Amino acid sequence: MQIQCHRCRVPLLINHPGSQFQCPHCGAVNVVVVPQGGAPRDGQIAVGKKNMRKVAVLGSFVGLGLLALVLGWWGAVLGGALLAWSIAGGLGKVRGPVELVLPQTRRLVFVSLGVGLGSFVTTCGVLGGVSRQDMAEKKIREAKEAAEREDAAAMAEQKRVAEEATAKASHDAALRANLSTAVSAYVTALNEAQALIDSGDWAKAKTKLDAAVVAVADYRTLDPVPAEITALTPRYDELRDTLDLHRRETEVQAWITRAEGVVGDKNKCQNTEEVEAANRQVEGLRESDAGYAEVQTLSGKLDRCAADMPPPSEWRYAVVDDPMGGQVGVAKVQSSNAFEFDFPYRGLQHATLTVRDDKGTSVYVAVERGQFVCFMGCSVMVRFDDGKPQRWRAVGPSDHSTDTLFLRSEAKFLKQLKKARTVRFEAAFYQEGMRVLEFPVARFDAGQFM
Repeated sequence: MQIQCHRCRVPLLINHPGSQFQCPHCGAVNVVVVPQGGAPRDGQIAVGKKNMRKVAVLGSFVGLGLLALVLGWWGAVLGGALLAWSIAGGLGKVRGPVELVLPQTRRLVFVSLGVGLGSFVTTCGVLGGVSRQDMAEKKIREAKEAAEREDAAAMAEQKRVAEEATAKASHDAALRANLSTAVSAYVTALNEAQALIDSGDWAKAKTKLDAAVVAVADYRTLDPVPAEITALTPRYDELRDTLDLHRRETEVQAWITRAEGVVGDKNKCQNTEEVEAANRQVEGLRESDAGYAEVQTLSGKLDRCAADMPPPSEWRYAVVDDPMGGQVGVAKVQSSNAFEFDFPYRGLQHATLTVRDDKGTSVYVAVERGQFVCFMGCSVMVRFDDGKPQRWRAVGPSDHSTDTLFLRSEAKFLKQLKKARTVRFEAAFYQEGMRVLEFPVARFDAGQFM
Protein backbone atom coordinates (compact mmCIF):
# COMPACT_ATOMS: atom_id res chain seq x y z
CA MET A 1 0.00 0.00 0.00
CA GLN A 2 1.11 3.63 -0.50
CA ILE A 3 1.45 6.19 2.31
CA GLN A 4 3.20 9.55 2.92
CA CYS A 5 5.94 10.28 5.38
CA HIS A 6 4.52 12.44 8.13
CA ARG A 7 7.62 14.69 8.05
CA CYS A 8 8.78 15.10 4.44
CA ARG A 9 5.51 14.04 2.82
CA VAL A 10 7.31 11.81 0.32
CA PRO A 11 5.06 8.96 -0.98
CA LEU A 12 6.23 5.55 0.22
CA LEU A 13 5.18 2.01 -0.77
CA ILE A 14 4.95 -0.59 2.08
CA ASN A 15 3.96 -4.25 2.11
CA HIS A 16 2.97 -4.81 5.75
CA PRO A 17 0.43 -2.42 7.19
CA GLY A 18 0.11 -2.21 10.95
CA SER A 19 3.85 -1.95 11.56
CA GLN A 20 6.60 0.70 11.92
CA PHE A 21 9.15 1.73 9.33
CA GLN A 22 11.82 4.39 8.85
CA CYS A 23 11.62 6.88 5.97
CA PRO A 24 14.68 6.43 3.77
CA HIS A 25 14.63 10.15 2.86
CA CYS A 26 14.45 11.95 6.20
CA GLY A 27 14.92 9.09 8.70
CA ALA A 28 11.60 9.73 10.46
CA VAL A 29 9.83 6.70 12.03
CA ASN A 30 6.29 6.21 10.67
CA VAL A 31 3.63 4.02 12.33
CA VAL A 32 0.99 2.59 9.97
CA VAL A 33 -2.34 1.93 11.66
CA VAL A 34 -4.82 -0.32 9.93
CA PRO A 35 -8.22 1.41 9.88
CA GLN A 36 -11.37 -0.36 11.02
CA GLY A 37 -12.62 -2.64 8.25
CA GLY A 38 -9.17 -3.59 7.06
CA ALA A 39 -6.31 -1.87 5.27
CA PRO A 40 -7.22 0.54 2.49
CA ARG A 41 -6.62 -0.58 -1.01
CA ASP A 42 -4.02 1.16 -3.19
CA GLY A 43 -5.23 4.57 -4.29
CA GLN A 44 -8.17 4.54 -1.81
CA ILE A 45 -8.10 8.08 -0.53
CA ALA A 46 -10.85 10.34 0.92
CA VAL A 47 -11.81 11.85 -2.37
CA GLY A 48 -14.39 14.23 -0.85
CA LYS A 49 -11.89 15.80 1.52
CA LYS A 50 -9.32 16.09 -1.24
CA ASN A 51 -11.75 17.91 -3.50
CA MET A 52 -12.82 20.24 -0.67
CA ARG A 53 -9.18 21.07 -0.06
CA LYS A 54 -8.68 21.93 -3.71
CA VAL A 55 -11.67 24.27 -3.51
CA ALA A 56 -10.16 25.80 -0.37
CA VAL A 57 -6.87 26.40 -2.20
CA LEU A 58 -8.66 28.02 -5.13
CA GLY A 59 -10.75 30.15 -2.77
CA SER A 60 -7.59 31.24 -0.95
CA PHE A 61 -6.08 32.35 -4.27
CA VAL A 62 -9.09 34.51 -5.07
CA GLY A 63 -9.68 35.81 -1.53
CA LEU A 64 -6.06 36.76 -0.88
CA GLY A 65 -5.87 38.37 -4.32
CA LEU A 66 -8.91 40.55 -3.61
CA LEU A 67 -7.57 41.42 -0.17
CA ALA A 68 -4.25 42.40 -1.72
CA LEU A 69 -6.02 44.64 -4.24
CA VAL A 70 -7.78 46.42 -1.38
CA LEU A 71 -4.66 46.71 0.80
CA GLY A 72 -2.50 48.00 -2.07
CA TRP A 73 1.16 48.10 -1.15
CA TRP A 74 0.42 46.26 2.09
CA GLY A 75 -1.07 43.55 -0.11
CA ALA A 76 2.24 43.37 -1.98
CA VAL A 77 3.99 42.86 1.38
CA LEU A 78 1.50 40.09 2.20
CA GLY A 79 2.18 38.48 -1.20
CA GLY A 80 5.94 38.71 -0.63
CA ALA A 81 5.54 36.98 2.73
CA LEU A 82 3.52 34.18 1.13
CA LEU A 83 6.13 33.88 -1.62
CA ALA A 84 8.99 33.62 0.89
CA TRP A 85 6.98 31.06 2.92
CA SER A 86 6.40 28.97 -0.21
CA ILE A 87 10.08 29.05 -1.18
CA ALA A 88 11.10 28.07 2.35
CA GLY A 89 8.60 25.20 2.24
CA GLY A 90 10.06 24.09 -1.09
CA LEU A 91 13.56 24.01 0.46
CA GLY A 92 12.21 21.77 3.24
CA LYS A 93 12.84 24.34 5.98
CA VAL A 94 9.15 24.63 6.92
CA ARG A 95 5.82 23.30 5.73
CA GLY A 96 4.61 25.50 2.92
CA PRO A 97 1.12 27.12 2.78
CA VAL A 98 -0.18 24.65 0.16
CA GLU A 99 1.39 21.70 1.96
CA LEU A 100 -0.70 22.53 5.04
CA VAL A 101 -3.90 22.31 3.03
CA LEU A 102 -3.09 19.49 0.63
CA PRO A 103 -0.74 17.10 2.48
CA GLN A 104 -1.11 14.43 -0.24
CA THR A 105 0.34 16.69 -2.96
CA ARG A 106 3.80 16.02 -4.33
CA ARG A 107 6.55 18.40 -3.27
CA LEU A 108 7.04 19.94 -6.73
CA VAL A 109 3.32 20.58 -7.06
CA PHE A 110 2.80 22.27 -3.72
CA VAL A 111 5.99 24.30 -4.15
CA SER A 112 4.70 25.52 -7.52
CA LEU A 113 1.23 26.24 -6.12
CA GLY A 114 2.69 28.11 -3.14
CA VAL A 115 4.96 30.21 -5.36
CA GLY A 116 2.00 30.87 -7.68
CA LEU A 117 -0.19 31.91 -4.76
CA GLY A 118 2.50 34.26 -3.40
CA SER A 119 3.16 35.69 -6.84
CA PHE A 120 -0.58 36.19 -7.50
CA VAL A 121 -1.14 37.98 -4.20
CA THR A 122 2.00 40.07 -4.69
CA THR A 123 0.88 41.07 -8.18
CA CYS A 124 -2.60 42.03 -6.89
CA GLY A 125 -1.03 44.08 -4.13
CA VAL A 126 1.21 45.91 -6.61
CA LEU A 127 -1.77 46.59 -8.89
CA GLY A 128 -3.80 47.88 -5.92
CA GLY A 129 -0.93 50.05 -4.78
CA VAL A 130 -0.35 51.48 -8.24
CA SER A 131 -4.09 52.17 -8.60
CA ARG A 132 -4.20 53.96 -5.25
CA GLN A 133 -1.12 55.97 -6.12
CA ASP A 134 -2.66 56.95 -9.48
CA MET A 135 -5.86 58.05 -7.76
CA ALA A 136 -3.94 60.07 -5.19
CA GLU A 137 -1.86 61.73 -7.92
CA LYS A 138 -5.05 62.46 -9.90
CA LYS A 139 -6.65 64.15 -6.88
CA ILE A 140 -3.51 66.19 -6.27
CA ARG A 141 -3.39 67.19 -9.94
CA GLU A 142 -7.08 68.16 -9.99
CA ALA A 143 -6.73 70.16 -6.78
CA LYS A 144 -3.73 71.96 -8.23
CA GLU A 145 -5.61 72.75 -11.46
CA ALA A 146 -8.62 74.03 -9.50
CA ALA A 147 -6.37 76.23 -7.39
CA GLU A 148 -4.70 77.57 -10.54
CA ARG A 149 -8.10 78.36 -12.07
CA GLU A 150 -9.22 80.14 -8.92
CA ASP A 151 -6.01 82.13 -8.82
CA ALA A 152 -6.41 83.06 -12.49
CA ALA A 153 -10.03 84.13 -11.92
CA ALA A 154 -9.04 86.17 -8.87
CA MET A 155 -6.25 87.85 -10.81
CA ALA A 156 -8.63 88.59 -13.71
CA GLU A 157 -11.18 90.08 -11.29
CA GLN A 158 -8.51 92.19 -9.64
CA LYS A 159 -7.35 93.35 -13.05
CA ARG A 160 -10.91 94.23 -14.09
CA VAL A 161 -11.55 96.14 -10.87
CA ALA A 162 -8.26 97.99 -11.26
CA GLU A 163 -9.04 98.86 -14.89
CA GLU A 164 -12.52 100.06 -13.97
CA ALA A 165 -11.11 102.14 -11.15
CA THR A 166 -8.54 103.62 -13.50
CA ALA A 167 -11.15 104.33 -16.16
CA LYS A 168 -13.48 105.92 -13.60
CA ALA A 169 -10.69 108.06 -12.20
CA SER A 170 -9.82 109.19 -15.71
CA HIS A 171 -13.50 109.84 -16.52
CA ASP A 172 -14.04 111.78 -13.28
CA ALA A 173 -10.92 113.83 -13.95
CA ALA A 174 -12.18 114.67 -17.44
CA LEU A 175 -15.58 115.68 -16.01
CA ARG A 176 -14.00 117.97 -13.43
CA ALA A 177 -11.78 119.50 -16.09
CA ASN A 178 -14.88 120.38 -18.16
CA LEU A 179 -17.03 121.38 -15.18
CA SER A 180 -17.23 125.07 -16.00
CA THR A 181 -18.32 124.37 -19.60
CA ALA A 182 -20.98 121.87 -18.44
CA VAL A 183 -22.35 124.28 -15.83
CA SER A 184 -22.57 127.06 -18.39
CA ALA A 185 -24.46 124.78 -20.84
CA TYR A 186 -26.76 123.62 -18.01
CA VAL A 187 -27.64 127.21 -17.06
CA THR A 188 -28.31 128.06 -20.71
CA ALA A 189 -30.60 125.04 -21.09
CA LEU A 190 -32.54 125.96 -17.94
CA ASN A 191 -32.96 129.53 -19.19
CA GLU A 192 -34.22 128.29 -22.56
CA ALA A 193 -36.69 125.93 -20.86
CA GLN A 194 -37.99 128.80 -18.75
CA ALA A 195 -38.44 130.95 -21.87
CA LEU A 196 -40.37 128.17 -23.61
CA ILE A 197 -42.63 127.77 -20.59
CA ASP A 198 -43.30 131.49 -20.51
CA SER A 199 -44.24 131.40 -24.17
CA GLY A 200 -46.58 128.45 -23.64
CA ASP A 201 -44.56 125.99 -25.70
CA TRP A 202 -44.84 123.24 -23.14
CA ALA A 203 -43.76 120.32 -25.35
CA LYS A 204 -40.46 121.96 -26.37
CA ALA A 205 -39.87 123.08 -22.80
CA LYS A 206 -40.15 119.48 -21.58
CA THR A 207 -37.77 118.28 -24.31
CA LYS A 208 -35.22 120.96 -23.45
CA LEU A 209 -35.39 120.23 -19.72
CA ASP A 210 -34.97 116.50 -20.25
CA ALA A 211 -31.91 117.09 -22.44
CA ALA A 212 -30.43 119.45 -19.85
CA VAL A 213 -30.63 116.98 -16.99
CA VAL A 214 -29.20 114.19 -19.17
CA ALA A 215 -26.20 116.39 -20.02
CA VAL A 216 -25.23 116.73 -16.35
CA ALA A 217 -26.25 113.23 -15.24
CA ASP A 218 -22.60 112.09 -15.08
CA TYR A 219 -21.72 114.97 -12.76
CA ARG A 220 -24.36 113.78 -10.29
CA THR A 221 -22.43 110.47 -9.97
CA LEU A 222 -19.26 112.22 -8.74
CA ASP A 223 -18.41 111.91 -5.06
CA PRO A 224 -18.90 114.57 -3.91
CA VAL A 225 -21.27 116.14 -6.46
CA PRO A 226 -19.81 119.47 -7.59
CA ALA A 227 -21.31 122.40 -5.70
CA GLU A 228 -21.95 124.24 -8.97
CA ILE A 229 -24.30 121.43 -10.10
CA THR A 230 -25.97 121.11 -6.70
CA ALA A 231 -26.68 124.82 -6.61
CA LEU A 232 -28.74 124.56 -9.83
CA THR A 233 -30.85 121.60 -8.64
CA PRO A 234 -33.60 123.74 -6.98
CA ARG A 235 -34.13 125.67 -10.19
CA TYR A 236 -34.39 122.46 -12.20
CA ASP A 237 -36.89 121.06 -9.67
CA GLU A 238 -38.98 124.22 -9.93
CA LEU A 239 -39.17 123.98 -13.72
CA ARG A 240 -40.00 120.25 -13.50
CA ASP A 241 -42.82 120.97 -11.02
CA THR A 242 -44.21 123.64 -13.35
CA LEU A 243 -44.25 121.19 -16.26
CA ASP A 244 -45.84 118.46 -14.10
CA LEU A 245 -48.54 120.86 -12.93
CA HIS A 246 -49.35 121.84 -16.50
CA ARG A 247 -49.41 118.21 -17.60
CA ARG A 248 -51.77 117.37 -14.76
CA GLU A 249 -54.06 120.29 -15.59
CA THR A 250 -54.13 119.21 -19.24
CA GLU A 251 -54.98 115.62 -18.25
CA VAL A 252 -57.74 116.78 -15.89
CA GLN A 253 -59.26 119.03 -18.55
CA ALA A 254 -59.14 116.17 -21.07
CA TRP A 255 -60.86 113.93 -18.55
CA ILE A 256 -63.53 116.55 -17.88
CA THR A 257 -64.21 116.82 -21.60
CA ARG A 258 -64.41 113.04 -21.94
CA ALA A 259 -66.62 112.63 -18.86
CA GLU A 260 -68.98 115.33 -20.08
CA GLY A 261 -69.26 113.51 -23.38
CA VAL A 262 -70.11 110.24 -21.60
CA VAL A 263 -72.73 111.59 -19.17
CA GLY A 264 -74.24 113.78 -21.88
CA ASP A 265 -74.74 110.90 -24.31
CA LYS A 266 -77.28 108.26 -23.27
CA ASN A 267 -75.68 105.59 -25.42
CA LYS A 268 -72.22 106.23 -23.93
CA CYS A 269 -73.69 106.44 -20.43
CA GLN A 270 -75.04 102.93 -20.96
CA ASN A 271 -71.75 101.67 -22.40
CA THR A 272 -69.73 99.84 -19.74
CA GLU A 273 -66.37 100.38 -21.47
CA GLU A 274 -66.91 104.13 -21.88
CA VAL A 275 -67.88 104.61 -18.22
CA GLU A 276 -65.03 102.48 -16.87
CA ALA A 277 -62.44 104.19 -19.09
CA ALA A 278 -63.59 107.62 -17.94
CA ASN A 279 -63.41 106.58 -14.29
CA ARG A 280 -59.89 105.11 -14.68
CA GLN A 281 -58.57 108.32 -16.20
CA VAL A 282 -59.26 110.34 -13.07
CA GLU A 283 -57.68 107.92 -10.58
CA GLY A 284 -55.07 109.62 -8.40
CA LEU A 285 -56.60 113.07 -8.73
CA ARG A 286 -55.56 115.40 -5.93
CA GLU A 287 -57.77 117.98 -4.25
CA SER A 288 -55.26 120.67 -5.15
CA ASP A 289 -55.65 119.94 -8.88
CA ALA A 290 -57.47 122.50 -10.95
CA GLY A 291 -61.06 121.55 -11.76
CA TYR A 292 -61.26 119.18 -8.78
CA ALA A 293 -64.83 120.24 -7.88
CA GLU A 294 -66.03 119.78 -11.45
CA VAL A 295 -64.38 116.40 -11.59
CA GLN A 296 -66.16 115.35 -8.41
CA THR A 297 -69.50 116.33 -9.90
CA LEU A 298 -68.83 114.43 -13.10
CA SER A 299 -67.59 111.41 -11.12
CA GLY A 300 -70.94 111.29 -9.34
CA LYS A 301 -72.75 111.34 -12.67
CA LEU A 302 -70.53 108.56 -13.97
CA ASP A 303 -71.38 106.53 -10.86
CA ARG A 304 -75.07 106.98 -11.63
CA CYS A 305 -74.41 105.84 -15.21
CA ALA A 306 -72.76 102.72 -13.82
CA ALA A 307 -75.62 102.11 -11.37
CA ASP A 308 -78.22 102.51 -14.12
CA MET A 309 -76.26 100.40 -16.58
CA PRO A 310 -78.56 98.02 -18.49
CA PRO A 311 -77.75 94.33 -18.17
CA PRO A 312 -75.86 92.60 -20.99
CA SER A 313 -77.84 91.98 -24.15
CA GLU A 314 -79.48 88.57 -24.56
CA TRP A 315 -80.60 89.22 -28.13
CA ARG A 316 -79.44 86.89 -30.90
CA TYR A 317 -79.11 88.48 -34.35
CA ALA A 318 -78.92 86.85 -37.78
CA VAL A 319 -79.16 87.87 -41.42
CA VAL A 320 -80.09 85.02 -43.79
CA ASP A 321 -80.73 84.79 -47.51
CA ASP A 322 -84.36 84.78 -48.64
CA PRO A 323 -85.10 81.86 -51.00
CA MET A 324 -87.08 84.30 -53.15
CA GLY A 325 -84.21 86.76 -53.32
CA GLY A 326 -82.84 89.42 -50.97
CA GLN A 327 -82.05 88.98 -47.28
CA VAL A 328 -84.05 88.66 -44.08
CA GLY A 329 -82.83 90.08 -40.75
CA VAL A 330 -83.97 88.47 -37.51
CA ALA A 331 -83.51 89.36 -33.82
CA LYS A 332 -84.67 86.91 -31.14
CA VAL A 333 -84.74 86.82 -27.35
CA GLN A 334 -85.95 84.01 -25.09
CA SER A 335 -88.27 84.59 -22.14
CA SER A 336 -86.63 84.79 -18.73
CA ASN A 337 -89.50 82.90 -17.10
CA ALA A 338 -90.46 79.30 -17.84
CA PHE A 339 -93.95 77.83 -17.73
CA GLU A 340 -95.74 74.51 -18.19
CA PHE A 341 -99.14 73.52 -19.61
CA ASP A 342 -101.29 70.48 -18.99
CA PHE A 343 -101.65 67.55 -21.37
CA PRO A 344 -101.04 67.41 -24.30
CA TYR A 345 -98.52 70.28 -23.94
CA ARG A 346 -96.75 69.11 -20.80
CA GLY A 347 -93.08 69.92 -20.24
CA LEU A 348 -91.24 73.02 -19.11
CA GLN A 349 -90.86 75.54 -21.93
CA HIS A 350 -89.93 79.13 -22.82
CA ALA A 351 -91.44 81.67 -25.18
CA THR A 352 -89.57 83.63 -27.87
CA LEU A 353 -89.97 87.26 -28.94
CA THR A 354 -88.88 87.87 -32.55
CA VAL A 355 -88.36 91.04 -34.57
CA ARG A 356 -88.05 90.32 -38.29
CA ASP A 357 -87.13 92.68 -41.12
CA ASP A 358 -88.46 91.24 -44.38
CA LYS A 359 -89.66 94.05 -46.71
CA GLY A 360 -91.26 95.49 -43.61
CA THR A 361 -91.05 94.87 -39.88
CA SER A 362 -92.83 92.04 -38.08
CA VAL A 363 -92.99 91.46 -34.32
CA TYR A 364 -94.33 88.19 -32.97
CA VAL A 365 -94.37 86.00 -29.87
CA ALA A 366 -94.22 82.20 -30.11
CA VAL A 367 -94.36 79.30 -27.66
CA GLU A 368 -92.87 75.85 -28.11
CA ARG A 369 -96.15 74.01 -27.36
CA GLY A 370 -99.61 75.42 -26.75
CA GLN A 371 -102.43 77.49 -28.32
CA PHE A 372 -103.00 81.24 -28.15
CA VAL A 373 -106.68 82.22 -28.06
CA CYS A 374 -106.93 84.69 -30.94
CA PHE A 375 -109.76 84.07 -33.43
CA MET A 376 -110.13 86.76 -36.10
CA GLY A 377 -107.86 89.07 -34.10
CA CYS A 378 -107.43 89.71 -30.39
CA SER A 379 -105.60 91.92 -27.93
CA VAL A 380 -102.84 91.32 -25.37
CA MET A 381 -101.57 93.42 -22.48
CA VAL A 382 -98.02 94.77 -22.93
CA ARG A 383 -95.96 96.45 -20.22
CA PHE A 384 -92.54 98.06 -20.80
CA ASP A 385 -90.41 98.03 -17.60
CA ASP A 386 -92.42 99.63 -14.78
CA GLY A 387 -94.73 101.59 -17.10
CA LYS A 388 -98.48 101.22 -17.30
CA PRO A 389 -99.85 98.12 -19.07
CA GLN A 390 -101.03 98.85 -22.63
CA ARG A 391 -103.59 96.95 -24.62
CA TRP A 392 -102.04 95.88 -27.90
CA ARG A 393 -103.81 94.56 -30.93
CA ALA A 394 -102.64 91.17 -32.24
CA VAL A 395 -103.49 88.62 -34.92
CA GLY A 396 -102.68 85.00 -35.66
CA PRO A 397 -100.36 83.93 -38.51
CA SER A 398 -101.58 83.45 -42.06
CA ASP A 399 -101.18 79.67 -41.79
CA HIS A 400 -103.68 79.68 -38.88
CA SER A 401 -101.24 78.01 -36.49
CA THR A 402 -102.01 78.68 -32.84
CA ASP A 403 -98.54 78.79 -31.25
CA THR A 404 -97.61 82.25 -32.65
CA LEU A 405 -99.09 85.72 -32.16
CA PHE A 406 -98.23 88.77 -34.35
CA LEU A 407 -98.38 92.29 -32.84
CA ARG A 408 -99.69 95.28 -34.74
CA SER A 409 -98.40 98.89 -34.58
CA GLU A 410 -94.86 97.59 -35.09
CA ALA A 411 -93.19 101.02 -35.34
CA LYS A 412 -94.71 102.13 -32.04
CA PHE A 413 -93.64 98.87 -30.41
CA LEU A 414 -90.02 99.16 -31.65
CA LYS A 415 -89.78 102.77 -30.43
CA GLN A 416 -90.61 101.70 -26.86
CA LEU A 417 -88.63 98.47 -27.15
CA LYS A 418 -85.37 100.36 -27.76
CA LYS A 419 -85.75 102.18 -24.40
CA ALA A 420 -86.89 99.20 -22.33
CA ARG A 421 -85.05 96.57 -20.33
CA THR A 422 -87.98 94.22 -19.75
CA VAL A 423 -91.18 93.61 -21.73
CA ARG A 424 -94.08 91.58 -20.31
CA PHE A 425 -96.93 90.06 -22.34
CA GLU A 426 -100.18 88.83 -20.85
CA ALA A 427 -102.12 86.59 -23.27
CA ALA A 428 -104.87 83.98 -23.11
CA PHE A 429 -104.10 80.32 -23.84
CA TYR A 430 -106.63 77.65 -24.71
CA GLN A 431 -107.74 75.85 -21.52
CA GLU A 432 -104.82 77.49 -19.61
CA GLY A 433 -106.19 80.96 -18.96
CA MET A 434 -104.02 84.07 -18.85
CA ARG A 435 -100.24 83.67 -18.70
CA VAL A 436 -97.54 86.33 -18.42
CA LEU A 437 -94.44 86.03 -20.63
CA GLU A 438 -91.43 88.12 -19.55
CA PHE A 439 -88.55 89.01 -21.93
CA PRO A 440 -85.14 90.64 -21.13
CA VAL A 441 -84.95 93.14 -24.02
CA ALA A 442 -82.16 95.46 -22.79
CA ARG A 443 -79.71 96.80 -25.40
CA PHE A 444 -81.91 96.00 -28.42
CA ASP A 445 -79.91 97.13 -31.48
CA ALA A 446 -81.90 97.32 -34.69
CA GLY A 447 -78.74 98.19 -36.59
CA GLN A 448 -77.52 94.63 -36.13
CA PHE A 449 -80.06 93.18 -38.56
CA MET A 450 -82.12 95.91 -40.24
